[in-house]
Amino acid sequence: MSRVNVKEMLEHALANKYAVGYFESWNLESALAVVRAAENVKAPVIIGVCGTYIGEPKRKYKESLAVYYAMLSQIAQEASVPAALLLNESDDEEMVLQAARYGFDMVMYAPVFSSETLSLDRLTQIQKRIVKQAHKNKVAVEGEVGELPLYNSTTGKLHDGEDTDPELCAAFAAETGIDAVAVSVGNCHLKEGGKVALNYEALKCLAERIDIPLVLHGGTSIAKEDLSKAAGMGVAKVNFGTGMKRVVLDAMKQYMAVHDVDKMNPNDILGRGVDKDLLVLEQEAVIRYVEEAIRAMNGENKAF
Repeated sequence: MSRVNVKEMLEHALANKYAVGYFESWNLESALAVVRAAENVKAPVIIGVCGTYIGEPKRKYKESLAVYYAMLSQIAQEASVPAALLLNESDDEEMVLQAARYGFDMVMYAPVFSSETLSLDRLTQIQKRIVKQAHKNKVAVEGEVGELPLYNSTTGKLHDGEDTDPELCAAFAAETGIDAVAVSVGNCHLKEGGKVALNYEALKCLAERIDIPLVLHGGTSIAKEDLSKAAGMGVAKVNFGTGMKRVVLDAMKQYMAVHDVDKMNPNDILGRGVDKDLLVLEQEAVIRYVEEAIRAMNGENKAF
């Protein structure tokens, strides 16, 4: 099927009561693993990168958005299932507009701690500018109303978020013209373990009040049974990232624990692509994770 219109994909998810997974990649191998997993379970999928991460001012080496687009678009084009591209959560307006010009299927502007650093009026004006330019390029725009709590795994501290207000969200969506909206209903950024408690009453209210697809970020924080339930309540897309990196780190740790790499051919460890290749094992860990997440969101066998 290869690349499809992302709005069509989200509408199909809503109509068939499943959620499409956005699985955030960070390199070639992770992006390939996501699509391979989706192909294995015959599900639509969204691939992409985090704009905040690749645009991080302290990043040691400057990244090229054009290179990421070229890689992701070719992977999506060769996919045998419906696939679309997202530039996720960039805090740089110009980067978001650049992504729309390159041809990402969906873009998202989302400054960190926006409720503290940016007024709703200011955010509305920025979002309207982005929507105007993105829609000229036939690119969809995801917005966000409310703010997820942010968990710091190194300190164990939780930065408070802000639950999504249905009336504010409806007004924001109508004024800006966004095509999907990320909401805060108990989900949490960067928190692992799938142990948050989703507020289903709040989610039900949002689904009844908002006439565009709802999105849940922080998929790693949500239990599988909650993902399935939310997918039948107007949630058309769920974002995953942290959990994918965790399973890769676990695979690396296990590999180093059982292999004496000093006595191995480095080409067997990296680049040959056979059973002892660390990059293959990392991909397989991501594939298993993505397959499980897709099944949890009722997405298996939903390719169209």
